[in-house]
Amino acid sequence: MKKAWALFLIAAVMIVLTACGSEETRTFELNEQGIESKLVYTYSGDEVISQSTENVINYEALGIDKAQAEELFGDLAEQYEGLSGVEHSFDFGDEEATESISIVYDEIDAEELQGVDGIAFEGDPKDGISMERSAEMLLDQGYTEVEE
Repeated sequence: MKKAWALFLIAAVMIVLTACGSEETRTFELNEQGIESKLVYTYSGDEVISQSTENVINYEALGIDKAQAEELFGDLAEQYEGLSGVEHSFDFGDEEATESISIVYDEIDAEELQGVDGIAFEGDPKDGISMERSAEMLLDQGYTEVEE
């Protein structure tokens, strides 16, 4: 009986430890001035592990055409080239452009990211990005959280 009880306790501890270290996601959306933005955070505890962003940009709503969008956003795309832990792309369709950004926080170099439009941190992201503080900031900016 003592052996069975010990095995039960070990199994219970393993389940708790596994649950504590599991990764979860939170999704936030904003639709404003012709841009639909969706951010998905992957986190464990309060620490953000990675973030993916998709921005769908409607040309007509911005008063531009595809060629103007390619010129305007081409300069922005150049800022992301060669950054550690960051993947960035633009897909220019006939009526809208889709921007995709993926950031893996333990792979980035904070100094490389200084001055890149659209990326801002307090302190060094390698010291940890708080999921709760990120959520508060996004909600203050008008994003809504999407229940999964």
